Amino acid sequence: MATSGQPDAVLNAPHMERIIAAVIDIVIVTGLFFFPRVGWMIGIIYHLTKDSLPFLKGQSFGKHLMRIKVITRPDNRSLVRHPEKSVIRGLVLLIPGLNLVDIWYFFTKGSRLADYWAQTSVIYTSDENPESEDSSL
Repeated sequence: MATSGQPDAVLNAPHMERIIAAVIDIVIVTGLFFFPRVGWMIGIIYHLTKDSLPFLKGQSFGKHLMRIKVITRPDNRSLVRHPEKSVIRGLVLLIPGLNLVDIWYFFTKGSRLADYWAQTSVIYTSDENPESEDSSL
């Protein structure tokens, strides 16, 4: 009964899956920092754009492994065409003080402050419902 190619219900991803995905991505960024000269730049670029990677259908490596993804609200689209939203989400975690507020907001309100500012949600993804927006070019 899905209309316009969207699933019947969008299930928000639970905290634990989001935390595990974040830890995986932090390990990746930390690993990139060990490469001489350019590793730190690649790590920061990955951190800022990880939720809009087109070759992973708009997921970071951690989110891909946990089968969750970030979508825009209210139209439930991938961030592949909205990298600025991924950058907003990443910048919030890089700014000292604001990152602590964002983490507190996540544990008390159920979503990140960055989700509110970027107008995004983190949901379960399924392989049966491939992203149809890329074929509409």
